[in-house]
Amino acid sequence: MKQIGFYLFLLFAITGCSDSPDGPSGTSEYPLHQGITSTLFWVGEPGSAANKNIPNIASAWDDMWMQNFGGVDSPDHRNDYAPALFVPRENPFYVALPFNDFDAQGVHKSDLASYVPWASGQDDPANSLLKNRWIKIRKGDKTAYAQWEDVGPFGEDDWPYVFSSSAPRNAINQHAGLDVSPAVRDYLALADIDQVDWQFIDSAQVPAGPWQQVVTRSPVNWVDWYRPPVKTTWQWELQSPVNTGYDVDLYDIDLFESSAELIESLHQQGRKVICYFSAGSYENWRSDIGDFPAAAIGNPLDDWEGEKWLDIRSQAILAIMQQRLDQAVTKGCDGVEPDNVDGYLNRSGFALTAEDQLDFNRFLADQAHQRGLSIGLKNDLDQIPVLVPFFDFSVNEQCHQYQECEAMQPFIAAGKPVFNAEYLQKYIDNTQGERDELCADAISRKFQTLVLPLLLDDSFRFSCGD
Repeated sequence: MKQIGFYLFLLFAITGCSDSPDGPSGTSEYPLHQGITSTLFWVGEPGSAANKNIPNIASAWDDMWMQNFGGVDSPDHRNDYAPALFVPRENPFYVALPFNDFDAQGVHKSDLASYVPWASGQDDPANSLLKNRWIKIRKGDKTAYAQWEDVGPFGEDDWPYVFSSSAPRNAINQHAGLDVSPAVRDYLALADIDQVDWQFIDSAQVPAGPWQQVVTRSPVNWVDWYRPPVKTTWQWELQSPVNTGYDVDLYDIDLFESSAELIESLHQQGRKVICYFSAGSYENWRSDIGDFPAAAIGNPLDDWEGEKWLDIRSQAILAIMQQRLDQAVTKGCDGVEPDNVDGYLNRSGFALTAEDQLDFNRFLADQAHQRGLSIGLKNDLDQIPVLVPFFDFSVNEQCHQYQECEAMQPFIAAGKPVFNAEYLQKYIDNTQGERDELCADAISRKFQTLVLPLLLDDSFRFSCGD
């Protein structure tokens, strides 16, 4: 974002508009919840055993929560009550409560007016009645104010607790009933698990304080992109012409070599289309080679003539990848498969670190999702535990050959498919039942495995269970 754009955004976030974030202000007295266990959570918190492996990249109401907030709200690196490494675009004083006003289909629950005190007359189906509401939180003689920005801990339908006087239904973490941000924790000097009192408050009653420096006013933000289920069948074909005759759910084809007309013809057959491009390497036959700065082009890839590793830290390379994602949107692709996203493990010619790679891969995922595109993680096995929340599927080569398939299981556990290709001659010939054995293992893992030619030119195809 250009600097002027950022400061205009920040000015709007601070000053806001004439409407209060919770609708008409008043002096209503809401139930006081006393002795409630609070737990720490934060924007960008990775999935772990402590939070049931639910990452806080997105919130219940904002698929781009981390992006819109401005980054990871690290509890360990603070600048007073804000994250140390960036200026937050939304209020760092935020909480989660275990109720969502939308059901699983994204529709307002039908009985909200019977228990949400401010629900009467609020009938905008696209907006949340809860997001951005203010609450006050007390610990001892100190009181903080925060906005409701997510759903939890460990529940989303506990209205008797949230809006009335019942105890929280949740039995985890000492029956925790409130998640608080690092800013709330620090202002009230809370332990990561603590006891607080809390109460809803109308916006006009919120006093001046650090929670008023940036007030969150963003609406519900659900980005609609294709999320393939685990059992999605596929064909992977990167050479032209593409054989469109396979009865599969999804085609993975080359972004540059495929026309919008081809993609539309696949759509008319009811197929989804994933578009391949290399994100971590320079290919000297692509139409945009003139955009690559020489300083960002590194060592050749082994066994691939005309292809060289890229410096993925380069702003110019990031801009090129954004242009390629724009091209995918223009052509009508449903998603993308960026290749060579593990340069840090190779002799790239650059001092790339694992963190550099994570930053680049997360950048690709965020940019794809902002454009409404699904995105797959290609190989990069070691970083799968961190990257699963950011990606919608996995594309893998030869995990059976190299006995690496277990590394992809987190995708299956998250309800996301693993698209796998194998190339060994023994799988092609199946002389001693090697392909049968391969397929039995793939099916047991719920992988979508194909035996294909290395050039992906459709000269043959064997599928494990289409």
